[in-house]
Amino acid sequence: MRPFFSIATYSRSPIHASAALALGFSALIISACNGPTSSLSPASAVPQRSQITKPLVGSATPSPIPFVFQTVDSPNSHHNQVNGINQLETIVGTYGGGQGSKLDTSYNAKGPYSKLLHLNYPGAQGTFASSLSSNFMRVGYIIDPGNQGGIWGFVKIRGLWTLFADPNEGTGNNAVTELWGVNDSSYAVGFYVNSAGIDVPIELNVPTESYTELQPPAAIGAQATGINGKGDVSGWETTSYGTQGFFLKTGTYYSFAAPGAKATYALSLNWQDQIVGDYVDASGNTHGFVLTGPTRGGGAQVWQTIDEPNAAKGTWVTGISNHEYICGYYVDSSGTQHGFVAAP
Repeated sequence: MRPFFSIATYSRSPIHASAALALGFSALIISACNGPTSSLSPASAVPQRSQITKPLVGSATPSPIPFVFQTVDSPNSHHNQVNGINQLETIVGTYGGGQGSKLDTSYNAKGPYSKLLHLNYPGAQGTFASSLSSNFMRVGYIIDPGNQGGIWGFVKIRGLWTLFADPNEGTGNNAVTELWGVNDSSYAVGFYVNSAGIDVPIELNVPTESYTELQPPAAIGAQATGINGKGDVSGWETTSYGTQGFFLKTGTYYSFAAPGAKATYALSLNWQDQIVGDYVDASGNTHGFVLTGPTRGGGAQVWQTIDEPNAAKGTWVTGISNHEYICGYYVDSSGTQHGFVAAP
């Protein structure tokens, strides 16, 4: 099970994203509060010099962070997930049927998470909010917005929506661009699907609407999932070694895999370069994780397995704040999916 996954059949009319919604981002003043002030250079401005393709595998350690879990659900839904958390511990997530025509509804919420405020693009088949910054910016993707077809990335800042489609994406069922992470400097990351049906990771400069393709070494396909205030990027890739996480820092890519895992998916990171996500163990069970030290090898990496106490059929960790709050979802013994936020 992958977060934010959907199946749709569609075709897209040839409308560029900026023509679909011209909202004038140049008039917006964006302040950075995701750690110390920094200026992010696009990935294309730094050398792509990593040769690390075989994953760095650390050793499992006792749980170093004693998390306290809180379930976050809509009372009328059996399919809930929290997808992102910012430095103010505000969250975005989805709830709904989760399959077929029962599309999920997106929301944002502040602690104590008792009120889920709708976050949905008018007239779309579905809206999936995946991440948020600390300065009012939400990102994710939209299915068939306004009968335009396809899956579009979106950015919503305050009351303004802008749609994004990478100019190199495919057509028909390959007309897909999704945004999965955003920082306070107005850079987002995600992926598009090319004409061959392959996922290509991207970084997006939101105000200028410019795209940079990321190039994890030896990746057959990849998705960028998180970006912090320093411009470091997390993601996951499929290679000849299997599915593993990747981490991009100052032009160097690092691959990593959870100890003993059949597959590792990195889904977000914070200022300290702590990476979260999920992995599939040798028995096919899914666990969340927190990884500290992704550039280290062997026992120098610190892996913490995250299993929500009520989980019976898997735990997924989708976000982490600079204060080490995490979020995600789990499936209980009855098959009901619940969102959660956990405090350190």
